[in-house]
Amino acid sequence: MQACGLDFGTSNTAAALPDGTVLSLQPHTSEPRLFRSVMFFPDDEREIYTGADAINRYMEDNTGRFIQSVKSFLHSNSFRATQVKGRTFTIEDLVAILLRRVREAAGAHMGGLPEAVILGRPAVFTPDKDADALAQKRLHRAAELAGFQHIEFLIEPIAAALAYEAQLTRDELVLVADFGAGTTDLTLMRLGPSRRGVKDRRPDVVGSTGVRIGGDRFDAEIMRHKLLPRFGAGSTYRVRGLSDKRLPMPQHVMAKLLSWHEMSFIREKSTQDLLDTMLETSDKKLEIEALHDLVMDNLGYRLFRAIEAAKVRLSRDEVATVDFEEARINLHEPITRAEFEAFSKPLLDELEQCTVGLLSRHPEAANIDAVFLTGGSSQIPAVRQLYVNRFGEERVRTADAFTSVAEGLGRASAAFG
Repeated sequence: MQACGLDFGTSNTAAALPDGTVLSLQPHTSEPRLFRSVMFFPDDEREIYTGADAINRYMEDNTGRFIQSVKSFLHSNSFRATQVKGRTFTIEDLVAILLRRVREAAGAHMGGLPEAVILGRPAVFTPDKDADALAQKRLHRAAELAGFQHIEFLIEPIAAALAYEAQLTRDELVLVADFGAGTTDLTLMRLGPSRRGVKDRRPDVVGSTGVRIGGDRFDAEIMRHKLLPRFGAGSTYRVRGLSDKRLPMPQHVMAKLLSWHEMSFIREKSTQDLLDTMLETSDKKLEIEALHDLVMDNLGYRLFRAIEAAKVRLSRDEVATVDFEEARINLHEPITRAEFEAFSKPLLDELEQCTVGLLSRHPEAANIDAVFLTGGSSQIPAVRQLYVNRFGEERVRTADAFTSVAEGLGRASAAFG
């Protein structure tokens, strides 16, 4: 029976073989092992584009529906389906579209489509137990719709731990921190040669926890503190028929701008009417023009790519610039690492509290041998420094930030044997 591991992520998806080899899913892209978890439904054709093809097609002509971060909604009972060009897609349908394409790409390396899969899942989709169970149920159904016949789940930080374990020459007690786009998961686990290859690793897990902080939240802080004023935050406008009454920019509009997968939800007639009124009467006309084009031209994804690029540069440089020129938007906003760390402090504090909480619940944590950091936000200097401050530089280790979970899931899939 053909089996693989599959890391379905908020931003990227990756797949790996039972020997841990992470597969090239889109060989003609700059990151062939990462399949972007996005899809695009053009207005003028029936084809559904996914991954890098979806991004390229969307960039050519954004007249259509661009859908991303579907994983973020798996736990939400209020998001059951969406309409695209008169067709109804449940959330399971949308996830299945992505999983099916990844399964087909993996099958090209395996001599046939995999029938069995170990799927990663966060330690905690959400603190609400019913909503957490709903998220896993939906992900399981999506995998069935994608054609998988045998489906098992593994917590993502445990999968990352298995990838780290492959290089160990002695047994260790390890704190694994997996920083995804939507969540951060922490697991305290016994790893090493004496445990490698054991099918049931649950007894080796000392404890685990998670928090809904990921790369998207750090991007949102850049938007909140540096860019919202460039899109009308703090402006006022006059209501038609009430010549003397001025109203502040509605907070719900600004709130939606903090997340690129939420921004599409304000592309509706009521928002368009509001923006038209603001264009006529706002005290910050240029900023409202930029807001209008950002929302109505569906430029949110492109803007957040520019924000993410600046965030990545801040991991190696002291200063970066958010550069974005589209329609009537002309942004060249500098940001220093010190600024970024200052307005990210609430997130850093929450990460630290989550970590301390896990450690305090388990006395064994006093004997941690190593801390293994993986995922995109593990590259943020302030995030790494949290763990260096507590455990010392010599105990903090990193690996491939984006494929460790997939590698571990692949190794776990060997159990299907």
